[in-house]
This record gives sequence, C-alpha cells and structure tokens, in this order.
Amino acid sequence: AHLAIEKGDQQFLMMKGGAFIALPVWFHRCLCMYAMARTNKTKKTKYMAQAKRIHKELTNSLKNKNPNSLHCLSLLNAEKAALTNKKNREDDVRKQYNDAISMSTRGGYVHDTALAQERFADYLYSSVGDLQEAKYHLEKSIQRYTNWGAMGVVEHLHNKYQDVLGS
Repeated sequence: AHLAIEKGDQQFLMMKGGAFIALPVWFHRCLCMYAMARTNKTKKTKYMAQAKRIHKELTNSLKNKNPNSLHCLSLLNAEKAALTNKKNREDDVRKQYNDAISMSTRGGYVHDTALAQERFADYLYSSVGDLQEAKYHLEKSIQRYTNWGAMGVVEHLHNKYQDVLGS
C-alpha cells in the first residue's frame, strides 16, 4: 500500500478491458488501502483517496455486467462503511459485513468468505470492542482457511489474535 501511494499508482485505471486477473488484483489492493486507512491515522486521507478510486472502477465493472465482482464490492462497501465513524452506523456496518459473508458463501468463494469474516472480526475487535463476536468470526475464518488449505494464513491469525482466541 505504501508503494502505491508513493508512486501515485498511475496504472490503476489500466484494468479496463484487461486480463481476467485484474479483478482480484484490484480488489485486494483496494482492500489493503481500506485496511491501512483503518490502522494508519496519519495517512488515512491518502489511503482513502486511492481506495475510493479503485472502488469506483470496480463498481463500474459491475455496472458493465461483471457478476464476479459483486461479492468483492460487498466486502469493499463494508470496509468503507467501517471507516466512516458516524454515530449509529455500527448496525449498518455489521449488516454489510454479514451480506459480504453471505454473498461470498453463496457464490462458492471459500477464500473470500474467510477473508470477509477475518475483516469483520478485525473490525469488531479493533473498532467496536466486541470480543465475543470477533472470536466467533475469527474461528469461522480459520475454519474456512483451513478447509481451503491456507495453513500459513491460519498460523498468522492464531499469532495475531491469540488474545481473542484464547479468551
């Protein structure tokens, strides 16, 4: 994310008509930008600006009849909503994360379902302080990553959230 900010990320709009791999690359880049905006308050504005540009382009790909971007956009919408610190938005953010989890599950995207649950757990833990529900979603995320065979991610989550998972 830091390199994208430093270099200005001039090629981000080159995904139009690009290779089929463009969607997951730009989805993950946008997700990283939102995650960095949540954790790095000093550069939040820069990360948000980059994320919003990519998010808009991905939204346009859905409008251009790309159904594979629906579940990705659902998670990005939840991440964006989690960053708007308005009062009484917590229920809306929870609903958006749950929608992203449901859409990924129904589409058969096991890895994206796990990612959505991981990001939801991070939001619940770091922004809301709901340890019980964060633990639930972390455990489900770990279960899905294990089923998918991503043992490195499972180990990382165990190390990062050992205080939550141990409670």
